[in-house]
Amino acid sequence: MIAGGGQPALLRRINESTVLARLHEAGPLRLGQLSDLTALSRQTIAQVVSSLVEAGLVEYIEADQAGRRSPGRPARLVRLRPEAAHVVGIDIGPHRTLVVVADLSGRIVAEDRGDSSRLRRREEMLAHVRTQVRDTLDRGGVPHETVRAVVAGTPGIVEAEHGVVVKAPDMPDWTSIDLADRLRPLFGCPVVVENDVNLAVLAERWHGHGRDADILVALQWGSRVGAGILVGDRLLRGAHGAAGEVGFLPERQGPPIGTASLGPFERRVGTTAIAELARDTASPDDPGIATLTAARDGDPAALEVLDTIAARFVQGLAPLTLILDPDLVVIGGGVVRAGPPLLEALERHLAGRTLVRPALALSTLGDRAVALGAARLALDGVERQLFKAH
Repeated sequence: MIAGGGQPALLRRINESTVLARLHEAGPLRLGQLSDLTALSRQTIAQVVSSLVEAGLVEYIEADQAGRRSPGRPARLVRLRPEAAHVVGIDIGPHRTLVVVADLSGRIVAEDRGDSSRLRRREEMLAHVRTQVRDTLDRGGVPHETVRAVVAGTPGIVEAEHGVVVKAPDMPDWTSIDLADRLRPLFGCPVVVENDVNLAVLAERWHGHGRDADILVALQWGSRVGAGILVGDRLLRGAHGAAGEVGFLPERQGPPIGTASLGPFERRVGTTAIAELARDTASPDDPGIATLTAARDGDPAALEVLDTIAARFVQGLAPLTLILDPDLVVIGGGVVRAGPPLLEALERHLAGRTLVRPALALSTLGDRAVALGAARLALDGVERQLFKAH
């Protein structure tokens, strides 16, 4: 570690980042331990910690506050203050919005669901999101000035580098909006916009089944179908931000995709298709959801519908797995209400259609996946800012 020479401001920043990173990794530490772990002198460590205390990023605590007791005079430890910085993850969809707030340790400290089903104009949606985020922060007791980054997930093709929604079939007034630019003034901090399913796969790596998967695919399957793809720690977005748009796989001899809200594949396998197949066997109020629930409970007619849908779905799943050869495919979205019978049907129909059978799992994250992934991406950015020496 650099302890002297060069530009003082840069060296101070490097040393501060190094100390913060060690505290983030190891938890509360004595000054001597920090010196050993960073190869910085005790004098330099004391100066750096003093600066970080003044900035509100760390604090001194007694050893017994950290659950460490030792004989003699109580030792003082330096602790990273997770509450010193927060991030906000937002899932912006045509039917609902979800806001998640996390502190620097990754702990979720506040969250809220909102109804966006009646919002048609972009200005209405932006106002709704702004109010929901502010209300969520207030209810969670989170000072607004501690928010260091916001990430918003939205359906459609997103040009992530600049935060522009290029195309959003099921949110027509969202198409061509520079969403990052519109959100930035609302929150006064860096804002990133990402495709919703790309964020779902980050959530699966963080809090779901995908922690040990190198090549991970998260398939969100509800009224629409999309895939988020992680290769190592890298999101596979494609050249135009359109990677994983599985719902638009064409039908054999079918018409051009055109400008329809639903793609050819999702028209055959989405919850609308399930509702059409189940019309004579399920509740007239919501036949799609009712059928999925009935299949989970073993209803023969519902299981027959589920088997038909699974056979159709595999026609898109098999090519995806042949191309990517993933370690794991996680299925999320509304269809997971069907539970284990869905997984069994998919595995049965997938048999013999791929050279290597991928592991399949049903997501346990529910409707929080996109917002959780947004919070994770925001944390990644803040951690780079605070913990990585430049």
